[in-house]
Amino acid sequence: MAALQNIDPEVLKSFSKAIQAQADKLQKIFVPFQDTFKKLAKVLQDVPESTKILAEYGWYLPLDFHPPTINCYADKLKKGNYELVSNEMVALFDNDIADIELNLIKKFPNRKAPIQAAIRAHNNQEYFLSIPVFFSQIEGICKELTGIRFYKIKNDQPLTSSWIKNFKSDSIIELVLEPLKHTGVTRQKQDLSNPLGINRHDVLHGDSVDYGENKVNSYKVLSLLNYIGETVYMAKQRIDEKEKNTT
Repeated sequence: MAALQNIDPEVLKSFSKAIQAQADKLQKIFVPFQDTFKKLAKVLQDVPESTKILAEYGWYLPLDFHPPTINCYADKLKKGNYELVSNEMVALFDNDIADIELNLIKKFPNRKAPIQAAIRAHNNQEYFLSIPVFFSQIEGICKELTGIRFYKIKNDQPLTSSWIKNFKSDSIIELVLEPLKHTGVTRQKQDLSNPLGINRHDVLHGDSVDYGENKVNSYKVLSLLNYIGETVYMAKQRIDEKEKNTT
């Protein structure tokens, strides 16, 4: 304090003005970004609901999809643009299916035969054959990664939602695992009046006999298989990495 008392008051005043001027400049610099930050926060806030909507219609997006795109597709579905979304998804997975196959086999080499058979049937438009195998691999891979079968439901809640508790300290991972919280169309009892989706139970138990008539159904189940084999796999890797670092 004694040192400050020996400083010329005018010098202190000039210094204070300089600091205030810099603060004003910084504020002006960040003002244009305030709306951007608010919009980004809104985008991220909307992702869980958008993911739920997509799951309700049977779609699971790849890990590299940006939040605005996820919200955009959900908005299209809310507006009733089902065919538009389906066409875009079909084009997306047609473009990526070779990579999806290679990545799944690389991560799960013991499942090479059924994965190749299912994707071959899908590419040959034999959807009555591809869909049941996709379902079986979804169930098996999810159990392998999380210890929980994907289609296990209790009290109308998917048991996979409990696995997300492992990521409470990692908001980004928790966000991309949002689909594990929702039943989605393939986990619900089939509504024969709704041609948009299929139900795993009815397909594998022989109650549904029309599931392969619409190719979009096969693409939806493929999207789920890719989600489990890509996003859930990545999350499991994160858990294993943390456990390794703590031992």
